[in-house]
Amino acid sequence: MAKNRWLLMAAALMVAVSMSAQFPGGFGNFAEMAKRQAQQKAAEAEKNYQKGNEYLEAKKYDKAFAAYEKAANDGHAGAQYNLAAFYLEGKQVPQDYNKAIELFEQAANQGLKDAQFNLATMYHQGVGIPKDEQKAEYWAKVYKDIIKLEPKKEEVPNFPFPPRQMEPIEEVPDEQAEFPGGQQELMTFLSQNMKYPSEAMEAGIQGRVLVGFVINKDGSVDEVKVVRSAHATLDAEAVRVVKAMPKWKPGKKDGKTVRVRYTLPLTFKMAAPEAEAEKSEATE
Repeated sequence: MAKNRWLLMAAALMVAVSMSAQFPGGFGNFAEMAKRQAQQKAAEAEKNYQKGNEYLEAKKYDKAFAAYEKAANDGHAGAQYNLAAFYLEGKQVPQDYNKAIELFEQAANQGLKDAQFNLATMYHQGVGIPKDEQKAEYWAKVYKDIIKLEPKKEEVPNFPFPPRQMEPIEEVPDEQAEFPGGQQELMTFLSQNMKYPSEAMEAGIQGRVLVGFVINKDGSVDEVKVVRSAHATLDAEAVRVVKAMPKWKPGKKDGKTVRVRYTLPLTFKMAAPEAEAEKSEATE
């Protein structure tokens, strides 16, 4: 037994020495190497995805499909999405709704909104697959946090389903996105549309909610989320009113329309009792 124990210890020592020879900086260096490999893989996937887009624009569908397939195998959500479109439309490959669903799910699980929407719609309408309201409701909730899904058939995008969410966000645009009419009109819209939640008012809850969102190239408001919370009821109202905003004038970089990120503070503050009393007296 003792001999076997020494043999095991010797074997473990040899493995440790071997690992040290391969990774001189220790296991931390191994982690760094793995990180670099992951970055290289992601860069290669993005390169193939962009190639696919170029081929698609040139209507070279066979080359587009091959490029998307390489990128999709490396986990690129946009490529998975567009491959699903190929299978859905039966371009270059036989029409295969199950394969399209599989690819949409891969993209949807990476957070691609258009894929989540398409899954909800396909399951709800039974587009090429049996209707499944449970799955439709699940993907609808993931997409918009809604319970009931009633999409119209014409809302289903046409091939090649360009996923706007995969387009990069310009953090420092030359021209920032602007609410139609400017800052003053934005303040007017908020004052006319924000409603103080009754639950928060009764509890005397006040605060400032910081809401982040993205303005797409078409000016639509997207990816709305609370950056800094004040209270659940105030957060929900802040998100609601931001989602209700009309299309903005999109941002620009080098003369081209781009997606930009925007952060908006929304303050919920109740008037002081004295101020309310004065206001009441003035109106009498």
